[in-house]
Amino acid sequence: MDELQCVRPNSQDVAAKVIDDEAILINVATGAYYSMDNVGAFIWKQIDAQCPLEAIVAAVVARYDVTPEQADTDVQRVARELFEENLVVACDLADAKQAEPCGNGDAKSDYVSPTLGIYRDMATLLALDPPSPVLIDGAWSSSDGEVAADEQSSA
Repeated sequence: MDELQCVRPNSQDVAAKVIDDEAILINVATGAYYSMDNVGAFIWKQIDAQCPLEAIVAAVVARYDVTPEQADTDVQRVARELFEENLVVACDLADAKQAEPCGNGDAKSDYVSPTLGIYRDMATLLALDPPSPVLIDGAWSSSDGEVAADEQSSA
């Protein structure tokens, strides 16, 4: 397959949330769950905002101490891995949005190449009884609308 230009979350099969610079993703169709931290979580936020990969690369370069070539390689690799795991789908570049500018004059953050952690240990259980979290005001909740206990205590 050619290089991806734009991807968006697979909203039919994926529940995702970024908490404390860690993106947590669950593929409810397969029961596998995933995590990416720091740079990976930042990339997921940009994907979730439906930014084209070229704009995501520019945002990564503006925010982190990384060369454009390394950022492009890593963003393409992460996008390909997410695509292969059916966590994202290709989208039309014409429908993509631009990434929010990240440079604010502050020193750039350290860069660590993002990795997609894949966990299949609960796949059988989740496939038998898949979770169906609904996001309400940014909190995980059950399908009946009850906010998780740890979210209630922080609200």
